[in-house]
This record gives sequence, C-alpha cells and structure tokens, in this order.
Amino acid sequence: MRAKDVMLERFSPLLPMVSFITPALRARWLDLQPKGALSTLALDVPLNNPEKTRFQGSWRDVSWRQWQLLPGADHVSGSAAGTLEEGELEVALDNSTLPYQDMFRAPLSVQKARVALNWQNNEQGLTLWGKNIDLRAESLWMTGDFHYHQPIKGDPWLDILSGIRLYDAAQAWRYFPEPFMGTRLVNYLTGALKGGQVDNATLLFAGDPREFPFKHNDGQFEVWVPLRHADYEFEPGWPHLTNLDIDLDFLNDGLFMHAPQTQLGDAVGSDVAAAIPDYSKELLLIDANIKGSGKAVGDYFDATPLKESLGATLGELQIGGDVSGDLHLDIPLTGQPVTASGNVVLNNNSLLIKPLGMNLTALNGQFRYHNGDLDSDGLKAQWLGQPLVIGFNTLERPQGFDVNVGLQSVADMDHLPGIPAPFRQALSGHADWQSAIAVTLPSKGKPSYKIDVNGDLRNVSSHLPSPLDKQGGQPLPLAVTAVGNLSGFTLSGSVGKNTFNSQWLLSKQVVLQKGAWAAAGG
Repeated sequence: MRAKDVMLERFSPLLPMVSFITPALRARWLDLQPKGALSTLALDVPLNNPEKTRFQGSWRDVSWRQWQLLPGADHVSGSAAGTLEEGELEVALDNSTLPYQDMFRAPLSVQKARVALNWQNNEQGLTLWGKNIDLRAESLWMTGDFHYHQPIKGDPWLDILSGIRLYDAAQAWRYFPEPFMGTRLVNYLTGALKGGQVDNATLLFAGDPREFPFKHNDGQFEVWVPLRHADYEFEPGWPHLTNLDIDLDFLNDGLFMHAPQTQLGDAVGSDVAAAIPDYSKELLLIDANIKGSGKAVGDYFDATPLKESLGATLGELQIGGDVSGDLHLDIPLTGQPVTASGNVVLNNNSLLIKPLGMNLTALNGQFRYHNGDLDSDGLKAQWLGQPLVIGFNTLERPQGFDVNVGLQSVADMDHLPGIPAPFRQALSGHADWQSAIAVTLPSKGKPSYKIDVNGDLRNVSSHLPSPLDKQGGQPLPLAVTAVGNLSGFTLSGSVGKNTFNSQWLLSKQVVLQKGAWAAAGG
C-alpha cells in the first residue's frame, strides 16, 4: 500500500485494513485523535506473515491529544522506517506545545526538539534507545541519551543520561513532575526559586521505572543542579538569599542542597546545608554556621517570622561585638510554624540585660536557643570591674517572656565602684555572693522582677559604725530580696541577725519612701 499527502483526519476509514496487525491501533488512534499531513506512507504486508510488515513514512505538522503518560503535541514532523522487529524514528518539534495535564502544571512550550530513536523487538525482548536527543524549551535546554530494555522474562530497565541548562530558575516550576515529587514539594520549590541560572546540570536514571523513586535502593534517580546567582526564598516571610550559589541534588525521593556561603542580612552564613530527606515526610531541614556582630544577628531575626520570639529575646539581651554560632531550622512544608534552634559562641563580647540595665563586658562562653527560649550556663564576664560567672535562660509564653539570670562572684571590697570613698575606705577583704534574678516581660502591661542576693561576709573587715562593724573572719551572712516593677520596689533582707525592710519609688531619682531596721536583740 502506498499513500501520499494524506490528511490524518481522513485515515480513520483505513484502520480496519491494518487493525488485524495490531488490534490496539484503532483504539489508540481514537484516543489520540491525530491531525496533520502524512507526507508519504509505504506498507508492504505479507499476507501469510503480517508480523513481517515493512513500513516507511514521513509526516509534517502533526498534532495529537494527551493519552495517559504520553503528552499531547502539535507542530510535529518526522519520519519512521522499519518493521515491527526493528526500525528507526526521527521526530522534530518546532514551536510546539505539549499538554501534559496532571504531570506538569503548564503545557511544555518547546521551541525546538530533535529526537532520533531505534527499536528492536525479538526473542530477547523489546529494546528502545535514542542518542543525541536535543530539546529546547522555555528557559531550558536538554541534551542526552536513553536506553530501555523490556526482556521477555524479567524486569524492565531504563537508563537515561542528560545534560541540562536552565536560563531562569524562576521557570523551573514548569518541569517539576508533580505526581512523583508531591504537590507540597512542588508548591515549596515554585515559591522558593525566584531566579538564578544553571549550567551543566546532570540527570541520571538507572533502574526499573516501576520501582521509581527507588525507596529500597534498587535503582538510582538523580538530578544534580549547580544553581548560580540564585534568588532563593527558603520560607515565606524570611529574607531572600540573593546572589546565592547553591547545589541542589534531587536524589531518588529526596532533595539535598548545599551552599558554601550566603548573606543573612549583615551576618554571614557558611556551610549551608538544606535537605528534604523524604518527600513524603514534607519537612525541610536547614543547617548553617552564622557569623557577624550581635546586632547583625539580632537584626536578621527581626526581619523574619521569628521577630516576636527569638528577635524579641535578642532585643532584651543585646550582644555587642562579633559572635559565631550555628542555625538549625525545621520548616514543615505543610504550613506549620518554623522551629529555629542552635548555639551562639561568645568571645570577649558585651551583653546588655536591658530589663535590668545591666552591662556585662569580657563575656565568654556560649548559649543555646530554641525559638525564643535561650539557655546558658557557665558564662564568664566582668561586671562593675569584678569577675562574674553568669547563667541565664528565657522562656517564651503566650503572654510574654520570662528572663532568669543567675550570678556568682567574689567581690573585692577595695574596688567596688559607685561607693562613696569614706565607705570604701572603711571596708576591706572580699565577699562571696550569688544572685538569682527573675524578670517577667508581659506582652501587655509593666515588667516585674524579683532579685535575690545571698552572700558571706566572713572575709570582709568593716570599720563602719555599729551595727555594721565587724572583724575579718567573723561570720556574717547576707540575704537581700528586691521585688518590684518600673514604678518602685521593696527591699528586704538580713545582715547577720539584723533585719531590714524598705520601700522605694522609681522616678527621675530613686527615693526611699519608708524603711525599718531591726537590730539583733533590739
């Protein structure tokens, strides 16, 4: 049979003539509804052995509808020649649109594609292969080879090796296969990738396509994407990472990312690692080292959704000087709140505990954070010229924050600042003391605090008037408690067996409103 310049729409009446060769042909023809021109067609059908039918044909400007996993297409030209046992097929697409509903979120817009493939179908099974495949679509250029084998007995195997160039990462969403990646992951990457370019990305597939995504490591699917000059928003509401060089590794059913460095506001993030280890878990994990001034780190978190938690806490505990540390983020792709945690290392820093107006210098050690909750122990610092060991923690509550500070020191009585000279000259020796400070910072209303100070004045010598005079070595325990708010406080306690109680007002000056002293035996 020979034909020339046949419109495919008029080919339907001929289907019964060839349907005995492949009965499914007529059904698929009705599914695909092909249109276009069959330029040439030659069929040689041995009537006593139709399986040996030979064919040769070419077509131009052909289109068809999507059917199952075969995308639709238009403006397709090409040729085919061979038999059912072996042959070759060449396809050319120019300015074609390939609808692929349920696989990709938009039809594939192909500017140019050239595909050459061969097939063999014999006692070993079916083999398909193609080399030097070249496809150019919107913002995308792919080249590569593939090889598929379906043995008569056994499992099929598909090998694909492709190189990819992406001119605008903001268009990558067009090429995410949603059934395999999951809707939430596609949503995430579509929102996260705002720009960037990719050169020399690599796609590798090796395995039984039915086992994809190879949860049992019985095959490999990997797309290695070196994304450069990227604009990346790793979570809505967080500052974009701009001019970012990051490697994305889509490996089986996970995504792993790494960037050597990025700017986090005025702070610097290094060795940035991000991963979605299992698409089905819908959880993004990010780890990074962070370095910068205390202000830069605080300003960064102030520009994130953690402004009301970690940002607010760092506003009350203001770190001066450069700090380093690490950042870990748990980001659910389901829209649940982000969790931030990590450590901050202090090296000769300053710290302003803002609610107390307390300035520490020469601060060394580290603290941990979990969202707005901070925790430390064993920090060493200087306060009022005296060495100090400090530990603090903060607790985020729905109604505000709690700040707890523990202090421990040995006070040198000869070097206490702020004490009038006559008093300082009357004192000598040193005193061990410790303090527990609890501050409540409500989201509405006035802050409140409680301060407990306990000390041992055994090693202090005092020449102050009685009852404050004592010799060194004479035990004299000290206990002081202050409870109040920004308007005033009560101060009470004991020195040895003497007790006192007082009430103070806070305005432009500290004013003693009333007080009482009870001497031992009085």
